Amino acid sequence: MKKTSPRATILQATLECIVAHGIDGTSLRIVADKAGVSLGSLGYYFQDKDGLLGAAFMSFVEASAIEFAQYYEGVDTLEAAREATAQMLIDTASNRTSIILGSELYNLSLRRPRHRIILDEWTKRCRAVMATYFDEDTTFILDAFYEGVILHRSMRLGEYADDRIRTAIERLTPPESFAVAAS
Repeated sequence: MKKTSPRATILQATLECIVAHGIDGTSLRIVADKAGVSLGSLGYYFQDKDGLLGAAFMSFVEASAIEFAQYYEGVDTLEAAREATAQMLIDTASNRTSIILGSELYNLSLRRPRHRIILDEWTKRCRAVMATYFDEDTTFILDAFYEGVILHRSMRLGEYADDRIRTAIERLTPPESFAVAAS
């Protein structure tokens, strides 16, 4: 059994605190309590709250990008790429934790531009996965669709049934947009 490092425990606790309290409600003391470490331990690993937030969001981006790529494992047809895209979107829109962390990262990036680098990394990594299967314009459109549907569906701003999402993805991905050569 692999033992989690204190730093990893602190980062996980930070993400859990952000989900529970938002960025503004997440203090170093709350994180230390959640992680089961002393407040001084946070200073050993992170210079300040901003550094802690940046590291926590980078760990979220890393895990999220890996999970994103897993939806496309073994994809070799347009139909499989469409289904991977739809399932990834449907699952993400049902994951309250991911939605909150993603939204908080967007908000942090707007308020503190230095964190925009983390958001940019997340966007680039996810788009790179889709770009393996779709041309550049389609990848851009799918990414925008993904972001919008996740927010709208999570806040119930309209009807976004799974079948409707699959239909939209089919319409957004004509055969000529598929970037993988037929085997």
